[in-house]
Amino acid sequence: MICARKSFSVSSEAHENRLYLECFAELQSEEFRKSLLEALQFAKENHIKQWVLDFKKIGKLSEEEETWLHAELFPKMMMMLGSDNFVAIVLSEQCYKHLLSEAGFYGLQSYNSFIIMNTFYEVENAISWLDSSSLRCA
Repeated sequence: MICARKSFSVSSEAHENRLYLECFAELQSEEFRKSLLEALQFAKENHIKQWVLDFKKIGKLSEEEETWLHAELFPKMMMMLGSDNFVAIVLSEQCYKHLLSEAGFYGLQSYNSFIIMNTFYEVENAISWLDSSSLRCA
């Protein structure tokens, strides 16, 4: 366990070379950000290139936290971890379907050489996608 807080936990299974963040309740902004930066440092020290961000229990992130992820965390991830990072975002089924209707299937994915991101509503599908991504990069 990298960190456990009231509203979420961040853990890693060494044999999987993957980080898991699971939210349990509405996030406390400062705690969330600090913990993700700790997780990023852990990922750098342990050469972890895959992340599961499980937000399904909270519905969706606030606009402020979503902006922070894209403006702060992901750029730091690119600088600290280099290319070929895979991020699986898990939302509630309702949020997923809403985003799907707004953005379409390809709108739920993002690809560049640094961060390859995909969105799901089931953790099992997110993990399967990361597993298949590992095979493509091997």
